[in-house]
Amino acid sequence: MTYKVKTKTVKISTVRDLTYKKIDSLVKEIKDNTEMSDHFIKKVDINMKNAINKILNDYKLNIQY
Repeated sequence: MTYKVKTKTVKISTVRDLTYKKIDSLVKEIKDNTEMSDHFIKKVDINMKNAINKILNDYKLNIQY
């Protein structure tokens, strides 16, 4: 693995970790401040994380829209 690819992978992992922490914080806030069902909260959590993974994967593959 070249240095440039490894650096990009580390950056993507760092962004994913930071974003997941923010998503977890948002989900906790939604749970604490609303009366939404656990099913809804899980769906929000999963969909936000899937969206982040899609964005990061597109970035990794240099896909631009």
